[in-house]
Amino acid sequence: MKRRDKDNTRASGGRVLPLALVLTLLLTGCGLSDQWAAVKEQYIDPAVERAEGNLTEPENEIIAPNIGTDREELTEYVPMDALFTRSDVETILTLKPSESYGRLLPFGGGLVTEQGSIVLDPVLESITAASYKSGADSVYLDVYILQDAGGMYAVCGADGSWVSGFDYVSVYPMELGVLCVSDEEANLAVCYAEDGTLLFDTVNFSDRSMMAAGSVSTLAQCEGGLMLCTYQRGTKSFLRSDGTALNRNEGRTSYFEDALPFSEGLAAVKNNGLWGYIDTNGEYVVQPQYEQATGFTGGSAAVYGGGMWQIIDRTGTVRLTLPGVSEVTLGYGHIEADGVYYSTTNYEQAIFFDYTGIPVDGGFWVKGAAGVRVFLSSGDQVYFSGAEELLGHSGSLWLVRLADGNQAVMDEYSRVVIFGECSFVQDQATGATYIYNAGTQTLYDSAGAFVADGCAGTVIDGYAWCADAVSCGWKAAGGEWIFRISSFGAD
Repeated sequence: MKRRDKDNTRASGGRVLPLALVLTLLLTGCGLSDQWAAVKEQYIDPAVERAEGNLTEPENEIIAPNIGTDREELTEYVPMDALFTRSDVETILTLKPSESYGRLLPFGGGLVTEQGSIVLDPVLESITAASYKSGADSVYLDVYILQDAGGMYAVCGADGSWVSGFDYVSVYPMELGVLCVSDEEANLAVCYAEDGTLLFDTVNFSDRSMMAAGSVSTLAQCEGGLMLCTYQRGTKSFLRSDGTALNRNEGRTSYFEDALPFSEGLAAVKNNGLWGYIDTNGEYVVQPQYEQATGFTGGSAAVYGGGMWQIIDRTGTVRLTLPGVSEVTLGYGHIEADGVYYSTTNYEQAIFFDYTGIPVDGGFWVKGAAGVRVFLSSGDQVYFSGAEELLGHSGSLWLVRLADGNQAVMDEYSRVVIFGECSFVQDQATGATYIYNAGTQTLYDSAGAFVADGCAGTVIDGYAWCADAVSCGWKAAGGEWIFRISSFGAD
């Protein structure tokens, strides 16, 4: 039976093919004498012989199965429903500044309003939000950094109200705004504030001719409006945005043998081979007396003098001596000295109820019999019942590993907000914390409410960048597309 079914199928196929060929010959106007004889010999005669069982199958012929298709599983093609408008019917090659855009959202190398109107087509190499580190946090500016295909940079307001030209070889976000460098070696740069105001141009700095070549980027190491400046002879000072040096007109030391950027309102400076600390007024808070020094982190600094490392507070008071220690690392709420941890709450070894504390920004955590307890440097404690390990935190949210191996995000009351492999992401416009599950590409807000799926983990002003097999764009809370286009390179 199997053999007959196969033969019938093959015979049927043999009949259909020559008819198609004959039709092709007729439609093309070809003569039928020689062609018909060839077709009859090659296709029709063998098909008839197979049907009558008179033709022996070639020994090595591969016979493909006739596979039936379950057409109930097929669905009609539904084209992707694009969602956007345009501010111009033509391709928009440059951003035209306007006060009416509102917050802009990047897509590839383009920009779109929160209402889904394209104001710049994706013609640029990249668009990124400008951010810099302040303590343990990332601070996002209301500025986008634009890069064109030639590798040059421009900057614009996140609301599109202003934009610079593509005149810069590099851009450094900083406390004052964005430092845009036009010539690294010549130390030529300008600084734009978030509102587009030109704060300074280094061409006007009286000290620029004395700066070490290619050192302009150190100006981005800024706190309290004071930028670190490096000179040709290796000395350093701190410049204000008008280009004047700290202490230049106050009769105090203006140039230092070495200096670290300001951190938590104090800067470590070195003169005559010894380190001390000055405040933003340029006055010494801690007189030069140490062979080595670090910046302040979490209210403490590490200094080396008298043959040992010591920990001092902001007044210069020695809070902890570490004889025999070779390496010290400062964190927010903790100190590590050759692998031993100390708390900045009392500057004692981090032992809590006979458990050795494990550092986390803001304090320590220990694993107890029934959960994890966190001892914060503020003196507060947080307990997570059923937790096995603390993996991280953001604000009042804590990521823990449970005793069964699963992960969960909990609040400060030990209530589960979200189960699953998660991480924290920050809204680049508002600073709000979101919970992101990379495995499922799902985003939740800090209360655990669903925001959107298909996400990449980028959130700006409450909108999440998302993608599926054929499209990408921005979704609002609840997963509704507010802007959607075909994926770059998609069929």
